[in-house]
Amino acid sequence: MRPPDGMAERLDADHPHPAAPLRFRHRVRGRNPLPSGATARTRGTDGPHARGARGRGGTMRDRGMAHDDVAEADLVTRRGTFRAVAFRDRTDGQEHLALVMGEARAREGVLVRMHSECLTGDVFAATRCECGDQLGASLDAIVDAGGGVLVYLRGHEGRGIGLVAKVRSHILQDEQGLDTVDSATALGLPVDVRDYGPAARVLAYLGVRSVRLLSNNPDKVSALRSHGIDVAERVPLLVPATDDNARYLLAKRDRLGHDLPHLGHLDGANG
Repeated sequence: MRPPDGMAERLDADHPHPAAPLRFRHRVRGRNPLPSGATARTRGTDGPHARGARGRGGTMRDRGMAHDDVAEADLVTRRGTFRAVAFRDRTDGQEHLALVMGEARAREGVLVRMHSECLTGDVFAATRCECGDQLGASLDAIVDAGGGVLVYLRGHEGRGIGLVAKVRSHILQDEQGLDTVDSATALGLPVDVRDYGPAARVLAYLGVRSVRLLSNNPDKVSALRSHGIDVAERVPLLVPATDDNARYLLAKRDRLGHDLPHLGHLDGANG
């Protein structure tokens, strides 16, 4: 699925990159989203990059990954053949996957999706969220564009709180009518602790010069830039609202600051 014409939001390609990675406190609107003493932020700092083994995309240790932490092979899918780059991130300890179509090295404006793991949506097609639909739409957009990179980030279940906690939050949503923000904080959990550092490190390893980021979340742009990745453009990835996901999408727009202009027709019905 190619992003609709005119939907891409042009960002300042000359935005200065901070000298060191930043930590972002997640902005949540509405009621106090955090229990006493808790913070919700995007984690992740890059440690010193040692020099060492060389591989595709340049010197892997220079780019934040050791030789033994990366494996690459072709992956044939129903959408076409991707290069699967599996990598173990030494900062968060997780194993992630980058799916690459076409040539990304030394390219400007590579279409990129940073996709947070969602077992219920991505694998089992749960309709409570739009994660599975966004995953499929991102892959379609990369194929339609003739190339790009999808970074599948593990350890991001429930915006980083984990699968068990996410399912517990679903109980509060169903039984008490809490939204995705309040159901997490009611359990004493932070709103968003996802680390996008691994995505930045694999993009650097792949030699990507700048990205067109498939996302509705402006915070992802800031997170990538804080890790030294040039984000030339944010490309909206809008999924139609349904009876099952409308409350979730509205909370993402109203409480988490996601750019979802297509939800205007829901304001009266949910106000």
